[in-house]
Amino acid sequence: MTARADILSNKQHGDGKPNKPAPAARATRQIPDMPRRLFLGIMGAAALGTGFRANIAADARLTERSRYRVATPDNEENRTAAARFPGKTWYLLAGFMVSYRDAGRKLEALQPAMNQRAPASYIGYSNDGIDVAQLFIAIQRDVYERKIDTVYFYGDSFGGMVAVVLGALLAQTGLKVQLVVMGSSPSNVSDTLDPGKEYISLAGKVVPYLGLIGRLAAGVWGGLANPNGQGMYEAARSGIAGSLNQDNNSLILNTTQATFLQAFPRQYNGELPVSTGIGLIYDPEDFIVDAAKAVRGWEALMPSNRNVVYFVPNTGHASPEIHPDIYKTALTVVLDELDPPPLTSKPVQPIF
Repeated sequence: MTARADILSNKQHGDGKPNKPAPAARATRQIPDMPRRLFLGIMGAAALGTGFRANIAADARLTERSRYRVATPDNEENRTAAARFPGKTWYLLAGFMVSYRDAGRKLEALQPAMNQRAPASYIGYSNDGIDVAQLFIAIQRDVYERKIDTVYFYGDSFGGMVAVVLGALLAQTGLKVQLVVMGSSPSNVSDTLDPGKEYISLAGKVVPYLGLIGRLAAGVWGGLANPNGQGMYEAARSGIAGSLNQDNNSLILNTTQATFLQAFPRQYNGELPVSTGIGLIYDPEDFIVDAAKAVRGWEALMPSNRNVVYFVPNTGHASPEIHPDIYKTALTVVLDELDPPPLTSKPVQPIF
């Protein structure tokens, strides 16, 4: 029986090939939890890094592509304001190393208050530097295309200085510069506190090498925040190279717009009309700009212009996109004081 069973087991199939014994099933082994978590963590970090780099690259391309271009958001609020206030517009000018896209976010936060007087626009300028002549030409082109005769400026931080210079130039062409509102704007380079330099210098004295580490970290952050069309790696290297330059005595002032800031107010020729109202919005504890000193500086620079000071405590530096409700209230108060809203109905004439 045993021999016959062996013979039967070796019978051939119809294809003429003998049966082969089935391979033994392999034992399955569960992937350990730790390697799986580690793998997922690595993949997640890679995805974040890729997204971050793509975001920086897209922002850099947008900044470069939109250099010195006026952008007016096409939304219902702006269209309504344009119909209510023909010939008028706001121009928002952003600050140090603020990308074109972030300037749009600042405008979005302030637009509800701005639209009570005019439609709102913002101007992107490249992180490569600032050219007042090119900004002036961009505004002149926009003024011509939209038939603008009255201009309102909102200068965010460094943009306040630029707004004053541009306002004086535009007034000489016959435009009415109704208001210049400063959001945390220094009036002079001495108003800038530059905490990065102070903190890093102190850290370097307290803990050996900590100052160097801080400068390296600040360089990486500065490079990534201001890529100028470079990839993430190249931007970080450029930032580090700049931070380690021994000629750099400041991590905040050593930026592409530093020359303009350090030369202000020499660029201002004093020809901003005395009829232009000046709004001053500051956090008294601003860690970048000495608010009290900046207010005194603007009042001394333009002593004949009416100004209104409004403090926004605990908001930090130039942050309408972070504290939109507070800044909308501040801007509304400043506008009501310096440029009262138009009457919605004709006043009733007294009867004698």
